[in-house]
Amino acid sequence: MRIIDLKTSAYFSGMIMIAGAALVLMSVIVFFVKMWLAVFLFVCGIVIFTTHYRLRVDLDKKVFFDYVWILGMKSGERGTFDTIEYIFIKKSNVSQTMNHRAGTTVLRKEVFDGYLKFSDVNKIHLASRDSKKDLVKQLQPLAMQLNVRVIDHTEGQPFEIRMV
Repeated sequence: MRIIDLKTSAYFSGMIMIAGAALVLMSVIVFFVKMWLAVFLFVCGIVIFTTHYRLRVDLDKKVFFDYVWILGMKSGERGTFDTIEYIFIKKSNVSQTMNHRAGTTVLRKEVFDGYLKFSDVNKIHLASRDSKKDLVKQLQPLAMQLNVRVIDHTEGQPFEIRMV
């Protein structure tokens, strides 16, 4: 039975994770004053820390499950596939608008996204990183487990990234 189950990315952003840490810290402080409030804050913080995206691929049954994991509960999309063709990397431009009283600032940057491509039209997002090198480092172990190539689409003409 060949099943690959991996955490692909966190559900919450970095700022929300910091807020989750603050909730856990506040729960410790509030514990001696209002125990019910402390338990509530602690559970909220733990939910923030543990919620993440996962991918489960059963290579024998040729099924996948792309889901969000929340305290052991799973919610997501199930599907079947004939074969897994490859993992590919593409470049995206993202922007974030920050509004201030004095004006607006727009931050733009490039990010690199990794996808798992099945033989049909299905593709699943695996991870995003600011650095292509970091993304390749994360995707290579999965590519070796699945015995597939990693294809780089960021430079215009696609090319295969050699396994290290």
